[in-house]
Amino acid sequence: CGAWDCLLCNECLEACPQSVDFPSFVLSLREDAGMRKEVLAHRGIFTEIAELMALLDNGIAMSFAGETSNFGEGEYGYFPGCLDFFDLFMDVDANFHEIGDASIKLLNAAGIKPQLLSLKCCGHDVLYQGNKELFETLKAFNAQKIKESGVKKLVVSCAECLHTFKKYYELDVEVLHISEVLSDALKSGALELRSAGRIVTYHDPCSLGRHLGIYDAPREVLRMCGVKLVEMEHSRERAQCCGVSGMMSCNDFAKALRLLRLEEAEATGAEVLVTTCPKCVAHLNCLRREMPEKIETLDLTVFLGRLLDSGEQVYQDSGEQ
Repeated sequence: CGAWDCLLCNECLEACPQSVDFPSFVLSLREDAGMRKEVLAHRGIFTEIAELMALLDNGIAMSFAGETSNFGEGEYGYFPGCLDFFDLFMDVDANFHEIGDASIKLLNAAGIKPQLLSLKCCGHDVLYQGNKELFETLKAFNAQKIKESGVKKLVVSCAECLHTFKKYYELDVEVLHISEVLSDALKSGALELRSAGRIVTYHDPCSLGRHLGIYDAPREVLRMCGVKLVEMEHSRERAQCCGVSGMMSCNDFAKALRLLRLEEAEATGAEVLVTTCPKCVAHLNCLRREMPEKIETLDLTVFLGRLLDSGEQVYQDSGEQ
């Protein structure tokens, strides 16, 4: 086991006094050993989907609520990741498609009409599984498609897509998490969102937090919406992993980590646990199927999108309520 048990959460790197990059060492071990199907979660269906994508000529077909620009028009592009496949194969009482719907509507409300980029899976999971050859195939298609689109800024709502595009691709575009875009829009006055004083706690995904150092943008968005944000005992650099990485080793150890995280969230007195990673939403809500009394986990875009739908939204420049 060893190399396959590691969550690649980067917590060891945060604590190491010599800054030894143990996660990169683990990745190299996995690449040398080759993918082990017995450690894959969900019977390896998501790896099989990635393999199928690599054989096809086109990217993921998708459609979301809101307005988008035609391919090749506009400086912003949006890629939702593999949301619809999560809806097909993850029965965790979460609507992943709503993340894409909410993201487009929020971008529209901020004055952005993005191109909806039909890419293939970013390759995060297969890379973490040691399948470098498959990752490079997906990467080559996506990089070419992004180049052809002409976008200057690529917006993603998936923390793992952001991590993969920024660290393992060589793109000539600015890659942004949607929380960063919305934070800037709220600060500039292009958009204002109002919450009825809900009490929320925030879970830092490993890919967005320890891997990329993005801690403030999601919190700024929540606070600027009037949310009362309460922090868990372990947050920011010390945040606990949701327990599953790269769609591998979804076992009792992972379940124990999820339980600890939800109990930390509940200890804050929050009404809802907000995060910025669809995988964290899946894994934390999965436990609620066995323990329905546990706190609900929502993606940041879904939480904010429901504010839009409820009418608690103001366009700063027009004064519309």
